[in-house]
Amino acid sequence: MAENSIVRNKDELVSHGDGLVDPEYRKILEVVPGMEGFDINGMLAKLMQYVNMSDALSHVEKTLEYVVQIPIKHRDAFKAGEVFINQNTKTGVMWPTLYETLENGKRKFVDNLPIKPEEIIHGNPFESIAVSYHNIYMQQQIAELADALQETYRAVKRIEQGQMDDRIGLLLAGRDQIRYSLNAAPEEKISAMASGRSNMLVAQKQLLQTFKSRVGGFEPLPEGKFARFSMELMHSGAHRKKDQEFLVIQKYYSLYLQATQMVAASYAICGQMDAAEQVFIDAEQEMQGIDFSSLQTLRYIHKKNMEMFYYHATDYIATEREICLEEAQEYDMINIQMSGDKLLEVFQNVRTEKISESNSEQ
Repeated sequence: MAENSIVRNKDELVSHGDGLVDPEYRKILEVVPGMEGFDINGMLAKLMQYVNMSDALSHVEKTLEYVVQIPIKHRDAFKAGEVFINQNTKTGVMWPTLYETLENGKRKFVDNLPIKPEEIIHGNPFESIAVSYHNIYMQQQIAELADALQETYRAVKRIEQGQMDDRIGLLLAGRDQIRYSLNAAPEEKISAMASGRSNMLVAQKQLLQTFKSRVGGFEPLPEGKFARFSMELMHSGAHRKKDQEFLVIQKYYSLYLQATQMVAASYAICGQMDAAEQVFIDAEQEMQGIDFSSLQTLRYIHKKNMEMFYYHATDYIATEREICLEEAQEYDMINIQMSGDKLLEVFQNVRTEKISESNSEQ
């Protein structure tokens, strides 16, 4: 991780040794110029209505680069009465902060941006931006999972020459219901998601049974070279058939993993994080109970590849669990990167608009 990174894995307080502490943020939304879906000018204009920036802007130079850090919400870890470098101690609300971006990539503190008293009761206007972006991102993740699952399904169908169990229909039905529920009205989304998830859960269990059956039915290759030579001599193409058999098993593992990811994501997008995690934990336990030693005999006819799933079937699911839970976490800070010139330009435009509005009201 880069030295200047402010992304943290845990919510905790960092002491400066002088009685002051900084909050550490778990997930940060980085907004840069030209980033699709973000109007930086509009965001800066909104910020200037939310905070007092006059003092900070007096230190801004046009030719330098800056970052505005905007805390999204007051986290539970920030206990009442503790003093933060950028916190209003009377309200407990975290203030945005302005930093200069140095040439070495690090950041230099410029000034705090105190929230206007009249704005505190209205809440943080940037929270809705972060939540909206997060929801869109989660929807994209589910859509990508749906597409990946479709591709894997087609590969299995092609390998098995169309002789697939009819139960695969539940998998596709569940996938489609989850995908369609993303466009449902807010009051209907959770129930629609649950309906699709129900089908997906059944399909996931059925895929697991098929996978277990295939793994259990894989005859191990003999360790001795002479025995393998005899096997190939007696049954022409025996090794190729073993490769084909393994390929089907591998695709079923992929289907099971993708179904697991999609079920978990359907919980995560509804805010049911414990359920999402449990989906992966259950899958990990299932993998731990499977004997992959027969598949591992493929090393006798191929170079040993420790990245093959049959060496790390549980680990791969555990990795996806960590990714899913991290991606599902809501943002607790927005960083807006901009030039000093842009910052001053937007401030001048906002001030001009306010003067114009004031004159028109008189």
